Amino acid sequence: MGMEYDEAAAKRLEAVYLGPDVLAQRSDTLRRIAVQVGERVLDIGSGPGFLAAAIADQTGPDGKVVGVDISKQMVDRASRRSQREWLSYQCADASELPFDDNFFDVVVSTQVAEYVPDIEAFSSEVHRVLKPGGRGLILATDWEGVCWHSEHPDRMEKVLKAFAPHCADSKLPRTLTARLRKAGLSVDDVSYFSIVNVDRYDGCYGEGIVPFIVAYVSGQKTVPDDELQAWADEQTSLNARGEHFFSTGRFSFSVSKPS
Repeated sequence: MGMEYDEAAAKRLEAVYLGPDVLAQRSDTLRRIAVQVGERVLDIGSGPGFLAAAIADQTGPDGKVVGVDISKQMVDRASRRSQREWLSYQCADASELPFDDNFFDVVVSTQVAEYVPDIEAFSSEVHRVLKPGGRGLILATDWEGVCWHSEHPDRMEKVLKAFAPHCADSKLPRTLTARLRKAGLSVDDVSYFSIVNVDRYDGCYGEGIVPFIVAYVSGQKTVPDDELQAWADEQTSLNARGEHFFSTGRFSFSVSKPS
């Protein structure tokens, strides 16, 4: 199974990843995993490669950083951008990782687990490739926890409900602790990183997510195109009146593999 993006969609994704909300989230992730010089690190679902590149700066050339993604296009884009010999990217399924047991000191996966159909296999693979005593961070969004102002709440609910199937489990954080523990991992901490946009500006998450929602829901034919466009246009008009509000958040599960 694969996921591919056309050029426009890939650029939109990269713009969101470079926006201030996701930059702040990335800084929070780096602080929580606290990568040390010389460590081996795996980034599952590395996408454009920005997190893996930042991790590689922390491990230095004595370390090894591998980013895996199911999208060949994303792997190719990240690989072209990389200039570090100890950083590499490859295509792989998060449920069947092509690495030896007990290989990595750190495993990180941000905004990916909710898209994996077999979360039990995903959790087991994280446990398998981590060294005893190794650590990881799994970040996932509860998409049903989005708080988004609209003067047409029924339409907003309709659009968000139509968008929910874009991932395998839109409520994954609610059950993830139990599933990680079942795989043999210790869940040492769960934290919440909030994103709040009271104004729309270039690169903010509340703006960047709109075209992805429109593209997905339009392709599913679950909401008429004119109604979907009216939903998107409303966010622009609300912002012009100073009435925009968008909020979401990510749950970070800090895990470790018992020695």
